[in-house]
Amino acid sequence: MKGKKPLGRRLTAAAFFFWMVSLLPAEAPPAGAIPAAVWDASASLEAPSWFGPVQTNTTSNMTIWRAPIRPPPGQSRLAVTLLLDETQGGFARLIWQGPARSVAVCGNLYEGAAPLHLRTLLLDRETLAGPGQLLLEATGNRPALVRAELSWVEPLVLAASGWTPPGLYLAASGKIFPADELQGQGRRAPSDERKGSVIDAVLDPGPVKIRPETPIRFLAPISATPAHGRLEAQVAGLGPGEEPVLCVNGRSLPAVAVEVPGLDDAGYRWMAGSPQISYGGWRTVTAYVPAGWLVPGENQVDWHCPAGSSGVTVRHLRLQLSYDRLDTPASPLPAASPAPVAAQRVTASAPAWPVSRPAAPALRLGLSSGSLGVGLRPE
Repeated sequence: MKGKKPLGRRLTAAAFFFWMVSLLPAEAPPAGAIPAAVWDASASLEAPSWFGPVQTNTTSNMTIWRAPIRPPPGQSRLAVTLLLDETQGGFARLIWQGPARSVAVCGNLYEGAAPLHLRTLLLDRETLAGPGQLLLEATGNRPALVRAELSWVEPLVLAASGWTPPGLYLAASGKIFPADELQGQGRRAPSDERKGSVIDAVLDPGPVKIRPETPIRFLAPISATPAHGRLEAQVAGLGPGEEPVLCVNGRSLPAVAVEVPGLDDAGYRWMAGSPQISYGGWRTVTAYVPAGWLVPGENQVDWHCPAGSSGVTVRHLRLQLSYDRLDTPASPLPAASPAPVAAQRVTASAPAWPVSRPAAPALRLGLSSGSLGVGLRPE
């Protein structure tokens, strides 16, 4: 028949097609497209059939938020995102009351980093084990829960060569949740990494509170001249559009990049009686350190709050150093980590500061502490 390909060529084309498909990343179905549930303290929202109705009770010293859950068929896990208005000195705990037992999902959701706080937790089917109810108990007679978003998620598997990323979970909306942030005991402590000619060191695991009147100086002894560097940290308490002022050895970094979460993120909140919006949650801050700014010996990294800020909290502060130079022979790599290994307060004279930030910073010296958890360090 004219125009018809021989059978052998058709079979070869089919085999090539299936081979190409086999190379594509594998991903889980989005939890059967089960609709998410959203509850907001200031709005009446329609709930899906598997969620609610919600009840909130207040006693003399505690508020209780209670939401019935009817798990759909299948093995999808439940991701619970909570936006909390923390009270100083109190606590909030999340409990699952199932048909036969109660499970403490998280003993204390508060972190003390910023008043508005975002946290996501994962409940597996072994914990749920049938219909039940979620309870959020918080100290005080003022409701702590501002917003709750609940999504059924499936494990997401990505094809990788030689390296497997941390576990990921995919919701029907397309949102991806990293597994290492979904556990009730808190996030993993950071660690140092060496990537060929790049050294990625934990300058300070934190969290460290920074006030407008007391900027903080981090000290980083380096044993060899790097080509250039990069700073990275997670920051809580930054409002949309705000960015900290960072200085390296007395020179203000010209560009600081602050992560801007998607506008569907649960952390956004309109401030009461104000046209401004706030954000509750940790955001990644990065800054490039130009060549020549970092020198052998002691280097100073200073953090100042944004103008008008009441304070921020910094954690997982990392310093990346590159020793790969294309135009000159590579600098010798230091035998040990280029950042300090002790964690203590030190005193030293401060150089001239930017006119907008005249306050002398407090000083910190630290690297990976080796602790299993990351808690607030008293100042």
